[in-house]
Amino acid sequence: MEEKLTFAKKIGNFASNILLGDTKEMIIRTDEKVKYIGTAISDIKTDIRGLADSIAAHGLDIVGLKVHTKYGENHSPTIPGELGSKLLQDSGFGEIYPELKPKLFGLMEAKNLRTLYDYEKGAEKALKDLQDDPLMDYLKEYSVSHPDEPLEVIFKVASWVIRDDYATSHPVPAIRSGAPR
Repeated sequence: MEEKLTFAKKIGNFASNILLGDTKEMIIRTDEKVKYIGTAISDIKTDIRGLADSIAAHGLDIVGLKVHTKYGENHSPTIPGELGSKLLQDSGFGEIYPELKPKLFGLMEAKNLRTLYDYEKGAEKALKDLQDDPLMDYLKEYSVSHPDEPLEVIFKVASWVIRDDYATSHPVPAIRSGAPR
């Protein structure tokens, strides 16, 4: 049976060579080139994804730097400057903060935060987690009316206030001596 298949295959190759001639070789070479191009495109997609991730990370760094320089005073840690305080006042954060504070602190306490950096990032995360709370509607409305001051910027500046307020009721534990710096 196998001899018949081999013989049929030889006849098929012979017939295709007679009918197609050089065209058969061109088809085979084109097929190989298409396979190579497919592999190259796959590699390019991977590179582009990596580049996009890198650009996004740089974009976040730039946005963070703009927020710090525009809305904050460069102390250690950063506190809202004149524009930052105005942003919080105009957005309505000052009005909703007393009602929002127990929810924010509850979320932050659940994280077992240890440093001022953790407090600030925890406050930002808690604000994002409470984004769908009806109290946040004030901030969302302000943000929509002021597209140059998105909700993320308001959250960033507000996190500085929340961090300091949280630190008064939850003092940062002392860092052990001899710990790596």
